[in-house]
Amino acid sequence: MIQIYDLAGKNDLRFSPYCWRIKYLLNILKIDYKTIPTTFNQRLNNRLFGESRLPTIIDNEQLISDSFIIAQHIENNYAQKTLKLINNNLEAIRLINHWSDHFLNYSILERVAFDIIECLHDEDKKYFVESRTKRFGMHPKQFQELTMSSTKNEFDKCCNFLNNILLKQEFILEDGISYADMIILGSLTWGDKVSKNTKINDKFIKLIGWKEKLSDFCA
Repeated sequence: MIQIYDLAGKNDLRFSPYCWRIKYLLNILKIDYKTIPTTFNQRLNNRLFGESRLPTIIDNEQLISDSFIIAQHIENNYAQKTLKLINNNLEAIRLINHWSDHFLNYSILERVAFDIIECLHDEDKKYFVESRTKRFGMHPKQFQELTMSSTKNEFDKCCNFLNNILLKQEFILEDGISYADMIILGSLTWGDKVSKNTKINDKFIKLIGWKEKLSDFCA
């Protein structure tokens, strides 16, 4: 059985967008797996991971990291030929993966950076604050307050982009459900898990409907 080292906060909150991508993929393919809740400090202090980030999986004694590489491994080794969610549209999915990592995820981070702290175990809070302060050039609280007070709502822009795609088609890629949908849903799940600041605006009707439908498919 596949084992997933899954980023965990207090009260067993699972919030990593990258971990959710893999869990959604496994769910829709109906592949059994076991999650191992792993805190920031557990990852940092366990030699098993080295420089690897979460998710990391162990499958048949093979250690694999990076959600996109993990997804390809799962499809290549487990998916039926009639249900290929990645390789049939590999380049398009790479593009969605890149856009989500650099635009959608950052637009969410702007709205949740400080809120995440309250979702963490006490021993993780210091690491998170110090590492993110270094990254942002300011405390996460200042970063979130600054971006939330800006007239530019980058999250709304990302939602508008996705909603426009879904005005013309049922899924992110026109020819049916794919891993691209799980990439986007994983990011939106992250926001929902840690904050109230990433509620999708009611005007994005298609995106809201798509999210509800995908959540049912991937449950």
